[in-house]
Amino acid sequence: MSPATAERTSALAELEVALADVGDGATIGIGGAVTAAHPMALVRELARRKVRGLTVLAPVAGLDVELLIAAGCVEKLVSCYVGYEVMAGVGPVFRKAARAGTIKIEDIDEGHCVAGLRAAAQRLPFMPWRGGVGTDMPSLNEGIATFTDPVAGEELLAIPAMPLDFALVYAEIADAYGNAQPQGTGNMDLALGSAAETVILQVDRVVPNELIRRAPERTWYWQDTRVVRAPFGTHPYSCATMVADIEHLQEFLDAAGGEGDGLDAYVQRYASADHDSYLEEIGIRRIASLLV
Repeated sequence: MSPATAERTSALAELEVALADVGDGATIGIGGAVTAAHPMALVRELARRKVRGLTVLAPVAGLDVELLIAAGCVEKLVSCYVGYEVMAGVGPVFRKAARAGTIKIEDIDEGHCVAGLRAAAQRLPFMPWRGGVGTDMPSLNEGIATFTDPVAGEELLAIPAMPLDFALVYAEIADAYGNAQPQGTGNMDLALGSAAETVILQVDRVVPNELIRRAPERTWYWQDTRVVRAPFGTHPYSCATMVADIEHLQEFLDAAGGEGDGLDAYVQRYASADHDSYLEEIGIRRIASLLV
């Protein structure tokens, strides 16, 4: 073992411990996109703890955000999309909350989200952006403003920085020191981590550092990272080794879109216990049928 390796400190943490200081009023980012790579084990733990008053930045969201809204955790949502593609163009829990005004909403473009995260990562107050000039975007979103570029003299948008207290992201593997390697595109997760004070990284497997070092070009790392091992933790969303559980997503949509206490029953069944209990509730046969 080299001296540099010997001085490193493990970033491994149990799920409950890693999220223990994500308290009421925190600003969090949630990674993943559409039907892939959402850190659902982390999300379910926040829902189980019933953390309140969260500001949530989730660029392309679905069940992750809707579960937190249903559990009463969300005060403000910043997002580009909350839905399930062809299954449901708009998430039913999000739609109901938006119509009722029970949560604050900033509806932004994905480009604006990237700009805001980059500004936060670089400790800048805003990032200039051309997309959206001449639209109602500044009047519809707090903080976005127009200004005149002092160099070329053209009108641009100032996208305010989007700093996060915590970023909740997923990668298939990482070493014990927080060096992660996603097997897919990674979506906006790298930018979310760069804008956060602390990254809570959910992984399926913890691997030796020597394995990570074989592919440095695919490696993510941040200054303050906690690594949580949660096998099959993206369920019901997909990852490199598992397809999305469409039947389970439909179960949620039926519960959320129906009458009565179906949504409350779903939350009680799937987000009231720890990750191991969740997997037991889903069942090993169901999980095995999703593996690729």
